[in-house]
Amino acid sequence: KEIQLEIAKAAGGMAVTVDLDTDCAQLVLDVGALTLGEKNRKKMKSHRLRKRENENISRAVCALLNSGGGVIKVQIENEDYNFTRDGLGVDLEASLCKCLPFVNWHLDVTEDGGYVYIFVKSWSLDVFGLPIGTLRTNLYTRSMSSSVEVNAAAALEFLQDLKETGGRSCVGPELPAHRVCPGVEEESLVEDLAAAVFNKTQFQHQEDFPFSRSSFVEVTLLSGKQLQKHIKELIPRHVSAFANTDGGYLFIGLDGTEQQIIGFEAERSDLEHLESEIDKCIQQLPVTHFCEEQEKIKYTCKFIPVHRSG
Repeated sequence: KEIQLEIAKAAGGMAVTVDLDTDCAQLVLDVGALTLGEKNRKKMKSHRLRKRENENISRAVCALLNSGGGVIKVQIENEDYNFTRDGLGVDLEASLCKCLPFVNWHLDVTEDGGYVYIFVKSWSLDVFGLPIGTLRTNLYTRSMSSSVEVNAAAALEFLQDLKETGGRSCVGPELPAHRVCPGVEEESLVEDLAAAVFNKTQFQHQEDFPFSRSSFVEVTLLSGKQLQKHIKELIPRHVSAFANTDGGYLFIGLDGTEQQIIGFEAERSDLEHLESEIDKCIQQLPVTHFCEEQEKIKYTCKFIPVHRSG
């Protein structure tokens, strides 16, 4: 029962039942009724429902991979379905491929009595080179000008390197004395330009700013209402990516396409609420140290007025 409860939790609260009729495995994850087959899945009107069904299948597969294998039980929602003829559906198969690079090695699919059964073999360390499977790592780093979530293999290598060195080295690669390609900004120059903008006390609306996105700089243009809505997604992603790399600047209210300062409308009370939410998001980020100094994430949050002419 303890194993079943843990798997139910890992699978996002999906029902876990014991199927006494199967000889392959006793542990069965029942994901409920799904629309199956490429044609029928294309006819689904709700994109949100399709996404949720994909997530349920992926979570169930990942949970069983890490728990010695088992069976996923799927009730066929649509009539006149035949697995041999219709398949699961391209989007469902793509979801399985994301969590399993070698799907055929670990999954077998059969149809019987209005249900599709997906037999999941146990995760193989010899095949994948990793001790555990996961759908997401939630570990972000800066890659060129983007904050990207690294995959499981890259996350393991990243953490092993930190453990071996006792923490991320602060020494970066030596930059060449001259540009390799004319017109390409060196990262150090971009960082200096971003620091100068960050230290200003006011701007003019549609004022130009002299840098682009880089490994040290992220810019995004959101209205005040959009910012309130997306702050809990925006801050953890970019702040953790900067913290896991070499630090940097996140500017909100800058048009990265036109390279102009636009800003966003907000009352003083809105800014106070935003600052509180930003601090809450950052303080809730889990921090793991591989060095003696157990410090929190260091950051500075400031709001700079943007004035319109006239």
